[in-house]
Amino acid sequence: MSDESAEVVVVEDEEDLAFLLRQNLETQGYRVTTCGTLRAARHALEGARPALLLLDVNLPDGTGFDLLGELRRAQVWTPAIFLTARSAEADRLLGFAVGGDDYVVKPFSMAELLARVAAIVRRSQLTRPPEASFPTFRIDFERYVLHRVGQEPAPLTYLESELLRYLIERPGEAVSRNTLLNEVWGYDRFPTTRTVDTHVLNLRKKLEEDPKQPRHLLTVHGIGYKFVA
Repeated sequence: MSDESAEVVVVEDEEDLAFLLRQNLETQGYRVTTCGTLRAARHALEGARPALLLLDVNLPDGTGFDLLGELRRAQVWTPAIFLTARSAEADRLLGFAVGGDDYVVKPFSMAELLARVAAIVRRSQLTRPPEASFPTFRIDFERYVLHRVGQEPAPLTYLESELLRYLIERPGEAVSRNTLLNEVWGYDRFPTTRTVDTHVLNLRKKLEEDPKQPRHLLTVHGIGYKFVA
């Protein structure tokens, strides 16, 4: 059972699916708000602080990508999972690029989705050190922002922040992609470890002076990644 104070906002225009999502989420103890359009979602999110967003991509008046992009530009870092029939890799990459934390293709297993929701909500509520500082950069884990010396602050998604935190807490340790999926994403079933690679690539663009020759987020061939301060 989840924390009853945790609210999930579902943005889904297919009424039957929205009802099914609400029913299953409420059974797990979440408070649920459902919206069928971007306009309704914008109104619902005014002044609200939900624990998680579940976003359809194709909506009557735009896309879930549009909505999350607006929120991230407004420095709203609520974790978000995309729910969509769009399975192309380009769409997945776009979902992560605009600030999504996970990407689930329809049709999906409700049990697996609920596990992903629980993992993200649980981890977002953990009490952790608010920041980590190094000579050339600082990560604000409360506001999901990376500060580099001489650079504009770079926003992080929730999972980018958690991935970076997990590696920083294990300096120099080679961590496998499967371990990162289990420990950061919080479940042990996922269609591809490319998700980890995509998040590391995005982090390198924000963290490294030269993302093609990283100094901090290093690939350990045949295993995964490690952090070097």
